[in-house]
Amino acid sequence: MNIKLPTFIELYRQLIATPSISATDAKTDQSNEALINLLANWLETLGFSIEIQPVPETRGKFNLLATLGSGTGGLLLCGHTDTVPFDEGRWTQDPFTLTEKEGKLYGLGTADMKGFFAFIIDALRDIDTSQLTHPLYILATADEETSMAGARLFCR
Repeated sequence: MNIKLPTFIELYRQLIATPSISATDAKTDQSNEALINLLANWLETLGFSIEIQPVPETRGKFNLLATLGSGTGGLLLCGHTDTVPFDEGRWTQDPFTLTEKEGKLYGLGTADMKGFFAFIIDALRDIDTSQLTHPLYILATADEETSMAGARLFCR
């Protein structure tokens, strides 16, 4: 397939560059809307239908459910969009800049859990999704690092 998306490293870079910190302190807590919209655009390019759901009683938090295919059953790939707050004194580089050092990638959310979304979007670019016999769902939730409000809303 020849789908026009950024390269894997650029997907990763853009995800890391999009702040989405969850915190109990209102001064530190951030909306994940920009990150949800980024994921929605890429997944829509891959042919997914997109549902964005506001998470009540949060500070501008959203869930995204992307669906490809129809029918019963299927596979759900789920991750969260938020990161923990960070201590600037413990970082040797900008936490919102994906940085390679000695063969490793660093940035806020590289392992937990923005990298997950870069990997699955990049993998889907090379899959012939017309061959799917059951639906594929991708769920991106809000507030996993604090209240689990996004996951709880999805489970209702």
